[in-house]
Amino acid sequence: MLAMSLPLTASSQVPTGPGVEIDCDDKKPKIDVRPPNSNPEVQIKCTLTNPSSFEEQISVDKEWDGVEIEMTLEEDSFTIAPGEEEDFTVTFSGQSRLAADLLYDFTLIATVTNVANLDWPEALASNATVEGELGIEMFGMVDLSVADKSTRTLSSGEEIPLTFQAQNNGNSNDDIRIVIENQNELEEAGFTFPGGATLTVSVEKGSTSDTLEFTLRSPSDIPEDVRYQITLQASSVNDDDATLSETTLSIQLEANTGAGSLGGGLEELSKDDAVLYGGIAAAGLFGIILIVALSKALRKRADSQPMYVPPVDVEDEEETEAEFDFEDLDDLDDMLDDVDDLDDVFADL
Repeated sequence: MLAMSLPLTASSQVPTGPGVEIDCDDKKPKIDVRPPNSNPEVQIKCTLTNPSSFEEQISVDKEWDGVEIEMTLEEDSFTIAPGEEEDFTVTFSGQSRLAADLLYDFTLIATVTNVANLDWPEALASNATVEGELGIEMFGMVDLSVADKSTRTLSSGEEIPLTFQAQNNGNSNDDIRIVIENQNELEEAGFTFPGGATLTVSVEKGSTSDTLEFTLRSPSDIPEDVRYQITLQASSVNDDDATLSETTLSIQLEANTGAGSLGGGLEELSKDDAVLYGGIAAAGLFGIILIVALSKALRKRADSQPMYVPPVDVEDEEETEAEFDFEDLDDLDDMLDDVDDLDDVFADL
């Protein structure tokens, strides 16, 4: 009887009684809590429709039990003409790094409170509801750490382990993939990886993996000393948009030594040894030159004096020879004095 007493919007149509409809464009929204966004939020659009033949006032209430996330309505009271609709926004806001396994149910309740400027009794109230579920967007964040970043020195065909750990700083359990990013470049240089150059490890949220390793074998032939860089890279399997974590290690290769370098199976001499042996050789050569120079000086002195052979008495032969020897020794200084210009002697050699 109350509906019949209200004015009609069309004279030839049967009036439609008061009512309301509500719907939302996304009933399962997810909020992105990836750092460094400190105030993450997500919005959905909801629509109220007045299907009746009368102008209505409609209120909207929410049912929400979220703790870490807040749910707010852009408006909660609307006046809608017959057959019209009106949109409003629902915002969910929270904090970064929330766990991906959190889920919150929400309900929106639309109630007709006034029809054609007449208060609508609660006993005849017309309601409509829409339900949804808010989730947390999963994100990956990995950190690759190497305890020993010192330069590794390798000779030919030598193997060493490259040890590291992977930390999961994302908001869910993750599979972390670790690779040697420049594997192709290193293999072209002669390196090999006996255990492979890729591995994947499951790491719980907020945890660090056990110590992992790659085995690196140096080239079998190293013609010269050279240094290479090895780049280890970690990524999240769960999240393709996650930032990669990289670390670089230095490898110093030492050239092959031994036979073939100096010949005859001799080891390669150090720089200090070479200087020592070179000095000894130079000293020996100088001694030889000095002896030759003195010999030439003595010969030159002998050639420049007339030869005189005094008569020798047989009885005094031994005494004469002894006197002659002593005189030669006394003359040694005179002979050395004649060598007054060694430069001329060396020039003659």
